[in-house]
Amino acid sequence: MKENSMFQVAQWARGRLAAAIRWALLPACCLAAFAQISIDSGTAIMIDSREPAPLRKAAADLASDMRKVFGKDIRVLTAPGATEKTRIAVALNYNLPPGGERPSGNEVLRIAASESTVTLTGSDIRGAIYAVYEFSQRFLGVDPLWWWTDHEPARRASVTVPKAYLLTEGPAFRYRGWFLNDEDLLTGWQPGNADHTGISLAVWDRVFEALLRLKGNMIVPGTFIFPDEPQVRAASERGLVVSQHHIEVLGLNTWRWPEDKPYSFVSHPEVLASAWRSAARQYGPDQEVLWTVGYRGRHDRPFWVDDAAAPADDAGRARVIRDAIDRQIEIVRKERKSPLFVMNAWMEAVPLIQKGLLKIPDDVTLVWPDSGSGLIRDDGRMAAGQGVYYHTAMLSGSHNQLSEMVPVDRIRRELVRAWRAGATEYLLDNTSDVRPVLMTTRALMELAWDPKPWADRAHDEGARFLERWSKEEFGDAAAARVAACYRAYFAAPGRYGDAEDEVLADNRYHTLAVAAAERAAGVAAPPRMTPERMVAMCREAEPRWVQLDKDARTALTAIPPERRDFFQGHVLTQIDIHLHANRMLLDSSEAALVSTQAAKVEHLQAALQELDRQSDALAAAEYGKWQGFYRGEIFVNLRYTRDVLRFAIDRLQGKTADGPPEKPDGYKIVKAYQGDRRTAP
Repeated sequence: MKENSMFQVAQWARGRLAAAIRWALLPACCLAAFAQISIDSGTAIMIDSREPAPLRKAAADLASDMRKVFGKDIRVLTAPGATEKTRIAVALNYNLPPGGERPSGNEVLRIAASESTVTLTGSDIRGAIYAVYEFSQRFLGVDPLWWWTDHEPARRASVTVPKAYLLTEGPAFRYRGWFLNDEDLLTGWQPGNADHTGISLAVWDRVFEALLRLKGNMIVPGTFIFPDEPQVRAASERGLVVSQHHIEVLGLNTWRWPEDKPYSFVSHPEVLASAWRSAARQYGPDQEVLWTVGYRGRHDRPFWVDDAAAPADDAGRARVIRDAIDRQIEIVRKERKSPLFVMNAWMEAVPLIQKGLLKIPDDVTLVWPDSGSGLIRDDGRMAAGQGVYYHTAMLSGSHNQLSEMVPVDRIRRELVRAWRAGATEYLLDNTSDVRPVLMTTRALMELAWDPKPWADRAHDEGARFLERWSKEEFGDAAAARVAACYRAYFAAPGRYGDAEDEVLADNRYHTLAVAAAERAAGVAAPPRMTPERMVAMCREAEPRWVQLDKDARTALTAIPPERRDFFQGHVLTQIDIHLHANRMLLDSSEAALVSTQAAKVEHLQAALQELDRQSDALAAAEYGKWQGFYRGEIFVNLRYTRDVLRFAIDRLQGKTADGPPEKPDGYKIVKAYQGDRRTAP
């Protein structure tokens, strides 16, 4: 043993000598490549006070990130100091060190290291902001969604940056952003009553921060809002482009349209034109606005549904939409210099465009919508210069608002298809309340910045993303099992059709369960889907959900204790929502099939128990700062489903002869902060 040990020591010594000789023989340029800049609590951040406010805010976020990593406050200087050994220069217009020049292009970031300075800059303000957050993610290990995933960075004494380090990159999609739509959860959890907003400005700032950390540049800050609401101004102050969704052209809040005024571009075009002009003027002259044009009815449905003066033929209807678009463009051009326009072809506009009846002006970006579940409805017509309106969440009778339901591979396939077609001018993702769809939203944003690895099938970034997300969020030991759970999750729901997106989602369970309960009570017409079909669908899915629930709870044992709350909120809670909603629908459907009153009541009571378990699953995700997150849940509306089930039981037991309860208007609750304000025509 002694001789063997001495031999090993001799080998080690010879290896160290050989390594020293190799280092000595390296040319100076190669030695420089191996030199490192050490970043620690003594490193100062330098940013001139004259830099734009959004960039200064990003620098403040960087100081906060460094304080979390290094455990001490970080100095933020406006000019080089005399004592710091290393500094991080956040620079756009001032204090650019020699060799740290700005790159060219649109929103291009640059991270450059030399001697004792790391320079974070960009081709423009957002490029520089992205450089700040990219540095934080790459070198400090800060999760770009850290506030939403409750993921604090690991504590370290220092991190190193190669002295020759240089990263320069820019986006593939020009406009990349989020639409917080039907935002009942965030509004109920952190209402902005004192801020005169639906969601508090503090939470809005976390939305803007997360979007910027993921290199987004555009926001539609809420549903049915006025352009002068505080969160719209706050988005601009963070450096974001503000835009509007398809019903609120030029910012017109149609939900607040006065009942005594006509809403018709056919019979009263000047009334609408005046309202569009008034809305456009509510944006500040310094705000960067991407203008949405188009024309739908005030209730977010085809205008001809509610307008007796509307043409009865498709050609006439297309002509009205085009005339409205032309008028909107004329209005904005009189108010703004060099405005940019998009037309979101939601729902009925798609077939009008495909038939060649509705022609979009050349200087308006045509935006193709998806199905609400990630399938783009372009029928192979996407072309260069166009864009996409996508959903990782959607409120409807059949989509997902409380849970993830759009597979990452579908996101990859559809958006890579858009990229290859050159339809990269615009990408808006409907995120609803953000928190339930964090994983797919991050995937979409990473692809929007750089689709190339996602387009490489050999690389298979879709699968790699699941593995990477699982590793980053839940640790090395659990990563493979968690990724397998995600894959099984997207494959588990019951299917009601042959199309890949015809699967049960959290909205649809409740839509169908309500219809089945009403039918069991004898107060509703037969639904389009028979109880027999629903029973078969739910029974077929049941073993998949049971197995997944078991596998996920096994994976939990390998997850670090500090990450188990997020696993509960993002994985276990979402599995339980589906597991128990599937059983609720099964019991409700069986109640419509059995013949005796007692059997019907028994099944409906079982459905109520499964509904209670869904509520328990939501409550399990309300840990820490998320206490009460689901208190404002009104759109999927578990409480309404409960009311219908109880009504059906009471009616079957002869306790009431009334009809079923009416579903409340969620917008009256979510938009209550607007008071009695009405749109000015």
